[in-house]
Amino acid sequence: MTGDVHDDDAVRDDAVRGGGVPAGAVPPSNPLTIFSDLSERPQYNLPGLPLYGRRDNLRRFGYRIVCHWHRDFEFIHVVAGETMLVVNGETRRMRAGEGVFINSRRLHYLFSDERRDCRFVTAMVDPVFFGGLWPNLANAMLDRMGDGMVDYVMLDADEPADRELLFGIDGFARTMDECARDGLRALDAASQAAALCSWALERVTRKPLADDSTGSGGAGSDDMSGFGGVAGPRGVTGKSNPGGRCTVSRPDSLHAFLVMVAFIRSNVASKITLDDIAHAGLVGRRACCELFRRHAGRTPNDYLTDYRIGRSRELLVGSDMTVGEIAVACGFSSSAYFGYVFRRRMGCSPGEYRARERA
Repeated sequence: MTGDVHDDDAVRDDAVRGGGVPAGAVPPSNPLTIFSDLSERPQYNLPGLPLYGRRDNLRRFGYRIVCHWHRDFEFIHVVAGETMLVVNGETRRMRAGEGVFINSRRLHYLFSDERRDCRFVTAMVDPVFFGGLWPNLANAMLDRMGDGMVDYVMLDADEPADRELLFGIDGFARTMDECARDGLRALDAASQAAALCSWALERVTRKPLADDSTGSGGAGSDDMSGFGGVAGPRGVTGKSNPGGRCTVSRPDSLHAFLVMVAFIRSNVASKITLDDIAHAGLVGRRACCELFRRHAGRTPNDYLTDYRIGRSRELLVGSDMTVGEIAVACGFSSSAYFGYVFRRRMGCSPGEYRARERA
């Protein structure tokens, strides 16, 4: 995945790879490149071809893929194990044989608090790849990408139509692997990607109880940046109810959350309190905790610790800094405390982790 998602140089300078890597560091095993606004820069299989297909596992991400969003449509097929999925604040469990289509610009992530592995296949398609072919197609796609449309569609292998799509995700990932050896296979990949998008977008409907004032995202709405611009995540919702209905959160709530995340990332080496985080977002402590639970599935303090551990993992692998220097750079009060927290989160000491990952 290589296409740019965000063109703001200031934001790009704050980019991190799975928790943070300084300039010139060795790229880590975690493939996600996340900016301070939580947007991901997809790292496509082949440069210049905005398609992505890969078999992956949750263990490689430390059993929690960082909360992020991107312009691309995303398809996930769970082939073994299970994982929790969060899309714009709604949480669903996905088991083997199940999957999901995630609409464009929706905040989402996978996690397992029990640290159980899950194997899955991911497919991603940049809407620009097809939307740029014909204005009417672009308008139709944008209409289904808007805030008022559903954020995701669950897939179940017990349903014949869903099973066909799940197999299509697997086949697309295999074709993307073959493209590196035979460029003509890109035609097959494009055909498969078109079929995935066509099927998924036909299933996208308007949200129940959606507020039309948020705009549909169509040609006459707020932006064509659904394809080319720098607009942020769309359609952020509150918690789902038993009937599957969702409510639309105020845009300023999402803005406050993103500002608080940016504050944490910019000040990770400093002592940070809950009051500091809430103050950055101009909200109270209770609202701060609610926003982090809704959008990140964690408390602010847990998110801060996760980020510090993620940053330390990358520095352990991608730099020659000592463990003590990394502890200071990641905001831990001492090397001993860093080692204690790291072992609790990762099951090994920082030194053991560095030796294992560099082997």
